[in-house]
Amino acid sequence: MPLLFPQALAVNSQRLKNADSWRCILLASRTLMGASLGFASMNFHSILTDLFGASLMSCNPHQEVVDDFDARRHGGGMGVWLGIWTWCWIGSLGVGFLVGAGIIDNYPPAWGFYVSIITIAIVLFLNVVCPEVRRSAYRRSVAEVRTGEDISRRVARGEIMMHRVKTGPKWWGQEVYHGIALSCEMLRQPGFAVLTVYSAWIYAQAVLIIILLGSLVSRFYHMQPTEVGLFVGCMALGALLAIPFQKANLFSRSRQAQLNSNLATLDRKVAWSSHLVRRTVFTLLLPLAGICYAAVSSGPPIHVSIPTIFSGLVGFFSSLAISECNGLVMEAFDCSDLSPGMTGRQRGGSGRNQKRTNYSSFPRVTAGFASIHSLAFFFAAGATALGGHVTRTLGQQVSTGLVAGILLILTVLLLVILLRFTEVQIVPKSKSQEMDRLVEARRRSTIRRVSMPNNSQAILDEERAWRPAMIGNPTSKKRRMNIFELGSMTRWQEIRKKNKLIDAGAHLNREAWDQGMDALDDQLSDFKKDAHGLWHGKKRSARRVCRTDESSDAGHQIEMRNLEDQGKRGRRECALSRTSDEGIAGNRRRRGKR
Repeated sequence: MPLLFPQALAVNSQRLKNADSWRCILLASRTLMGASLGFASMNFHSILTDLFGASLMSCNPHQEVVDDFDARRHGGGMGVWLGIWTWCWIGSLGVGFLVGAGIIDNYPPAWGFYVSIITIAIVLFLNVVCPEVRRSAYRRSVAEVRTGEDISRRVARGEIMMHRVKTGPKWWGQEVYHGIALSCEMLRQPGFAVLTVYSAWIYAQAVLIIILLGSLVSRFYHMQPTEVGLFVGCMALGALLAIPFQKANLFSRSRQAQLNSNLATLDRKVAWSSHLVRRTVFTLLLPLAGICYAAVSSGPPIHVSIPTIFSGLVGFFSSLAISECNGLVMEAFDCSDLSPGMTGRQRGGSGRNQKRTNYSSFPRVTAGFASIHSLAFFFAAGATALGGHVTRTLGQQVSTGLVAGILLILTVLLLVILLRFTEVQIVPKSKSQEMDRLVEARRRSTIRRVSMPNNSQAILDEERAWRPAMIGNPTSKKRRMNIFELGSMTRWQEIRKKNKLIDAGAHLNREAWDQGMDALDDQLSDFKKDAHGLWHGKKRSARRVCRTDESSDAGHQIEMRNLEDQGKRGRRECALSRTSDEGIAGNRRRRGKR
């Protein structure tokens, strides 16, 4: 808050003398304010995840069994708050532009900083009045310090350093250092790096469209500042309309009639309304909306409402896409249920009351958000600084279309890293038989639920069958995974580490990249083979047609391929219709001839 006063004084009037000094004061204040806002943002992320949890935990998770007592469901679970949070990141840009336009229309620009000071003072008061999310007893632990033969105990505070090196920091700088180190470790994962660049580019595109739409409306349509702010605020309105869709209650599989969620979890199928289909539609429509905005942002004679509507669509799909990315980060890096003693249902000493759990602030999730937001702010600064230069050089339509085209390429990369292409072992071989018995018991329980819904014994058997018994509560011994989930910091790799399925010196990020490249090479080679076979098949059919036209006896031509296929089909039918004794005798006669 004090850093806003020098900025307000710097823009209070025109500075003709000592302009360089005022410029240095302005830049230094904004640099320090950016650092302080970064610390505040990380604090707010931890508060929100402590309050609401950090996992989607849908009714039908991918190859996981739903458990109502899962630690990831504590705090109320995910819902509309994710959409509101996403809107505060994307939609608030349009609201800020609207408020700023209203201020500069009637007051000096310095009043914008004064309004910000008043807003921060109100938030500071609320922060002081509101109680702590987790009291100090839940934010520290006792660590043993061994010095030779002496053993002493000290209270270890902090979150991120304890998460990385299992000991608390001695001063706050160590916590900051380990936070930066954890963010760098997150960025080493190829899948998460693509998702980070994608989310940051969406933010930069939103900032660029806000700037260019304001310039378009004021220069070509000659609107007043308040009217310009209203037109730009339509992007915030579009992002606001996306909040109900982020709860995923309109298109989820649970809305299908007479659907058993456990049966849908065990059966391997892809419904038309699955999360992957919705994610693909939302992410592909976003760059298309940006391209459409670029096409209609040429100015008169096109009405001003048309580019405004498309900017609202960009805000709508941007909010949905950012929400999907936030959900992916929470789902992949939430390891709160993997700590010792967290598998299963925690009971107190009496066995009746649920045991109190020491919640985590989800350091991997917050480090992921820190990486995304940091890169997004860098891209947004570039869009603000280079937006005017690129617009003057290339034109508004070309610059907006270029940004949307790059976003389309990033969207394709995002969908590639989210395609599951390989099966990875989750359950160790020592637990294979137990897992097979558990899966069979769950299938019998599902059938029994349909046939005998009111049987008390069936309810007890079902309670035993669906009780979590493995780390991560998987549905099978293997799990289909993608490049994003193969990163070294994801919860599934953490499960594999706990099950001793990963070597200590394995480079998981390089292996994930190599597996993805191998799968891509296989797909490209298969595509080339199919295209080669299709091309040569067309050539053969064309030559056959030519020979048929030239021949005088065309009516008696016999296509050898059909005979060959019929012969193969006949031999296959004979082989399938033979008994096992006939097949064994035939194999013996064949070996004798050889």
